[in-house]
Amino acid sequence: MKEKSLEVFVDGLTNYFDKSTSSLAKVSTPFLIQDINKYLLDYTGIIGISGNHKGSVFFTAPQIMVVKLITEIGVMTTKEEKLMDLVGEVSNTISGNARRVFGDQFMLSTPVVLKGKGEQLHVSNISSIYVIPVVWKNMSAQLIINLDSV
Repeated sequence: MKEKSLEVFVDGLTNYFDKSTSSLAKVSTPFLIQDINKYLLDYTGIIGISGNHKGSVFFTAPQIMVVKLITEIGVMTTKEEKLMDLVGEVSNTISGNARRVFGDQFMLSTPVVLKGKGEQLHVSNISSIYVIPVVWKNMSAQLIINLDSV
C-alpha cells in the first residue's frame, strides 16, 4: 500500500470526527504491524474489501470512547447494540469515503462488529498492515488498514 492511499483513510477518519462531533480528532503517524490482535480494543468494526483492492479496514476503539462518541452525535442510549452499530458505521463511512477515491470497483462488505478481543483474528495475506492511531477527547483508538491493490 502506498503512502498516498493511507492519506485517503486518514482524511476519511478526520472528516468523520469533524462532521459528526464538536471536537477534532488528532491522527498520529501510521506504522506497520505484524499481529493485528495486539491492537484490537473493546469494539471493532470491520469492512471487507474486494474488487480492484483486497483486504480489510478496521476501526477499533475502547468502550468509553464509543459511549462518548454516541452521546456526542446525539443518540440518547448507550445500549450495546447501538454502540456496536456506531463502530460499524464509523468503519463503513471511512471505507465509503475511500471508495470515492478508489472507484466503483472498490467493493465494500457489510460491516462486521466484534466486541472484545475474543478469538484470534486472522487477516488476509496482505503485504502490510498499517495502524493509524487517533486521539479524540484524550481517548485513543486505531484505524487499521490491511489492503493491497489487485
